[in-house]
Amino acid sequence: MDTREKLIAWMLGDLSAEESRPLEARLATDAELQRQRSVLEGTLRAARAVPSADISQAALQRLFSAAALIDPEPEETRAAPAAHGDADIHVGELIRIDFMRGVLPRVAAVAVIAFVLGLGVWLTPGELQPTVATVRDDKGMHVVLDGELVEARVGETRRITFATGEVLLDGASSVRVRSTGANSAPAFEIERGRVVVTAAATPLELKVADRDVRLDKGAVLAVDYDRAYANIADNGAVVEVQRVPIGEVAALAEKAYGIKLDVGGIPENVRKYRVSFYGSGLDADAFVDSFIESASHFGITLDDSRRYLGYQSRAGTAPLEEWQLNIALLEGSASLRAGAETLQLAGRTPEAPNFVSVSAAAATDARTLDAEALSEQVVWAAGAEGAPIRHLRDVRQSNETLPSRTVIHTDTLVLNGEQGRRIFKLGGPEFDFPLPGGRKGRLVQLTSSGAAFEVEGELVREFVPFGQQAQD
Repeated sequence: MDTREKLIAWMLGDLSAEESRPLEARLATDAELQRQRSVLEGTLRAARAVPSADISQAALQRLFSAAALIDPEPEETRAAPAAHGDADIHVGELIRIDFMRGVLPRVAAVAVIAFVLGLGVWLTPGELQPTVATVRDDKGMHVVLDGELVEARVGETRRITFATGEVLLDGASSVRVRSTGANSAPAFEIERGRVVVTAAATPLELKVADRDVRLDKGAVLAVDYDRAYANIADNGAVVEVQRVPIGEVAALAEKAYGIKLDVGGIPENVRKYRVSFYGSGLDADAFVDSFIESASHFGITLDDSRRYLGYQSRAGTAPLEEWQLNIALLEGSASLRAGAETLQLAGRTPEAPNFVSVSAAAATDARTLDAEALSEQVVWAAGAEGAPIRHLRDVRQSNETLPSRTVIHTDTLVLNGEQGRRIFKLGGPEFDFPLPGGRKGRLVQLTSSGAAFEVEGELVREFVPFGQQAQD
């Protein structure tokens, strides 16, 4: 398979991970290969814009192969247009006639579709959005268009790749991708969640929480934007409740499950306290249990009918703020700008901090973290590919996943499985979580895609993915 064929296979998601890595590395620096990809992207966009269900993967492969050979010549080297009275004109000649000279190569790709595949469809350049990146996950590779929102649900990680870098998303994360021009790295707006951004070959621009972040070439940055958000999909198949006020969670229960929870017994100010929990395969009862588990920190109770919420005053409990933002620089240098103020981040040096924390109510806190503390920022990336793996210290991914109906709270993990309902406290003293090989673990970290456990008798942590198994 030559380079062009590998490029086609890579864009269609048919290239293996072993062959993809050297090709992606070459794409970061090879201008000619980037140009070829740009031509092929136009063909892919056009093919997917055609309103027909009859384009098979094999036909798309043939189209790519043909389009890769149709490369309009530079203006100064083009020959005079051929007479086109002949109805049997070759496609390679067709795209060089007068009315095609001044338009973009992607229109030539549309001509290939119309004449080679015989679909009889014509599209104009204004109808095609530019492709700015691709997304890789367990389902394969998908093209990302300008302005598109890329989301990762509970239990999954997704990777946005482009010629000069990548963005790795944790579960319950959302990133909008924007084009910055032809042959330029895209810009990103982080709407929520945990992501790791790698600027492998060029600088990158991010926007998060009304702040502008610039990564210099070679920088790797971990962003944790814990922001109010709620999603309940397919009647509990996925549950994401993140910093949502108690009163609004009660409304979500009615909307998603038809359960009416009466909040009349809760003081108005307490209803504004915020709770977070994540789950998969949760029925109505499991959702209510998870809600009360999180809200109990604020004194919320549930009566025997499971429909009326009450309140018992608890001292020393404060509501979560609307959002919390942590930014950790893992490699290289970067800058954070908020209004007229700019903060420089530069690795683990005494001259500049490598970690910034700010919330809806707290001022910016900048400091320097050691390697162990930086590792905690990316423990959820265990098992993924790319630059973040270099920063995981003594962390390995379990070969099992958390069972269905597991619920992750801000400080506890609740298992509802064969051994009954079991609760594991964050940082508790007990090595009581069953791990592969008959080992036991102590819960030390929670994320929206899984949990990290210290392994008894070993100087390692094991990351157990959340999992999306069907409900038992």
